[in-house]
Amino acid sequence: MAYNTKEIEEKLKFRCASWSYIFPSIEKKFSTTNFDESIKIANEIAKIANQLNHHPEVTFSHNALVIKTHTHDASGITDKDFELAEKIDQLLSA
Repeated sequence: MAYNTKEIEEKLKFRCASWSYIFPSIEKKFSTTNFDESIKIANEIAKIANQLNHHPEVTFSHNALVIKTHTHDASGITDKDFELAEKIDQLLSA
């Protein structure tokens, strides 16, 4: 079941404070030191996504990554998106 906007914003505060809700996805933008680091992190995110069978949109450049996720079959944000966001945050804080 997809959450409404108020529920999404509340969950973001408590579960994924560094993420934003920008319809139709939750997203996170962050800087990297160079292109190689962007690729390395994108590959690690791919491993997490495959484990969860929930795949985000990842855009990377020479010094930044943007990750967007929403649940297509629910047409919105679900627990799958918050779980993925939390695991990505764990990766980035390691």
